[in-house]
Amino acid sequence: MRNSQRTGVRQYNKSELPRLRWTPELHKHFSQAVERLGGKYKASPKRILHMMNVKGLKLSHIKSHLQVN
Repeated sequence: MRNSQRTGVRQYNKSELPRLRWTPELHKHFSQAVERLGGKYKASPKRILHMMNVKGLKLSHIKSHLQVN
């Protein structure tokens, strides 16, 4: 039996992606993209990513930022 099954604690798996720092300028760009796409309940992460067109920005970054905001 694995340790996580005995204790109920899930093992932490570090992401391979480098941590992204959401600067005020990057967040403003994100917010504008979300608004242009109809708000946070209509805008999909893929469409936001495509609209932002920022080098190095990944879908996982967008998904995480949507959860925070």
